[in-house]
Amino acid sequence: MHHLTMLNEVDFIRSIDQSYVGILLSDLEGRIFYANERVSEISGAPLEEIVGKTPKEMEEAGIIIKQSMEVLQKNPLTIFQKLHNDAKVFITSKPVYGSNGEIQCFIANYYDLSSLNHLYTEHMRNMEMKYTELKQLRSQFLHTDDWIGESQSTKHLQDLVTKVANTDAVITIIGESGVGKEIIAKNIHKQSNRHHAAYIQINCGAIPENLIESELFGYEKGAFTGAQSSREGLLEAANGGTLLLDEIGEMPLHLQVKLLRVLQTNEVTRVGGTKPRKLDVRFIAATNKNLDDLVQAGQFRVDLYYRLQVIPISIPPLRERKKDIRPLVDYFLAKYNRKYHKKSVVTEDVIEAFYHYSWPGNIRQLENLLEHLVILTERPEIDVDSLPSEIRQNPEPSTLDGPIHSLKHVKEQAEKEHIQKVLHHSTSIREAAKVLRVDHSTLVRKIQRYEL
Repeated sequence: MHHLTMLNEVDFIRSIDQSYVGILLSDLEGRIFYANERVSEISGAPLEEIVGKTPKEMEEAGIIIKQSMEVLQKNPLTIFQKLHNDAKVFITSKPVYGSNGEIQCFIANYYDLSSLNHLYTEHMRNMEMKYTELKQLRSQFLHTDDWIGESQSTKHLQDLVTKVANTDAVITIIGESGVGKEIIAKNIHKQSNRHHAAYIQINCGAIPENLIESELFGYEKGAFTGAQSSREGLLEAANGGTLLLDEIGEMPLHLQVKLLRVLQTNEVTRVGGTKPRKLDVRFIAATNKNLDDLVQAGQFRVDLYYRLQVIPISIPPLRERKKDIRPLVDYFLAKYNRKYHKKSVVTEDVIEAFYHYSWPGNIRQLENLLEHLVILTERPEIDVDSLPSEIRQNPEPSTLDGPIHSLKHVKEQAEKEHIQKVLHHSTSIREAAKVLRVDHSTLVRKIQRYEL
């Protein structure tokens, strides 16, 4: 049995009086002996016209339209009642039994349907707003780092990412600085079954050599001066998720040995520790250097090189996929217009100038330039005069039989045509690699780069 230990009778009645729900109590004859303030608010009648009345008398007084209040004298029942003030009321009623099992009185709850409908509408509106906000946040997360473009190279990369994302194969992403290696890595993580877990990135070239080991592998207490307590490294922090080793070509040789062991055993041992710890990490490496050349120069271990070459992904520079320029411009303009509350647009002459520029800094350079232009151009239209001089001056002027290309471009074109000819006369890529006297992996990257 429950007892009122915190409220006395007066306070208890006062609390019921303040209830959001209308409450009525009637005796065995149906005469109401208690009604709280909410009943008066809903019905529009003062309490003195309600308390002491029977349902019949309330009907005669015009407080209710039909004699539905007789529900107070029946078993548990729910009815709909329309009052004289056009209020629509939902009434639930039941008898109250005493300790001897006999009916002591009847209790009825009054619910104002118009208020309930308003609350329900507000609730659904708030829920819809929250759902919309969640969809927007999710959309931002899914698309902020999407690989944008319309070139054949970009479509090939998108298909390749979809194919490899749900595997645990080691991936090495090769490409010039600014081409979007981090974006590819993030998309692989987001499309994988590890997307709910950690995505951690470490730049092997940005951390001092004497710190990168402890950052990557962690350390035990007392492993070196200043190690006051044990700490997990980034390898352990990425457990269950994805670790991007950016600029892998900058990793010191002695750490390459330790990393190779991690890849082979799926275990990591902290600096100063002896106990290996199990790992479940998806490894992605990225580099803007030619690892073949580093291997030949003795700056990169050949065994680690082949361990990283399970799935090489080569990203062509922006100058080799000009079809991506316009969608990238549209994307970055929209991004920075939102950020800086501007309405900037670019002219077709600007797009044409972009097509003829070589973009040594690739997508990163394009993005930084567009942010700069959105901020500093006072008028909405960004024209050629707003561009830096090196972009305004067409680097590929038309003379005689056509544009004069750079020596590098000519070499690449000749290489592409020669590879294509050898492939045509070979039965496999490995056979073609032998004819060309290059590694199989090198030829694979060039095939991807030239879209052969």
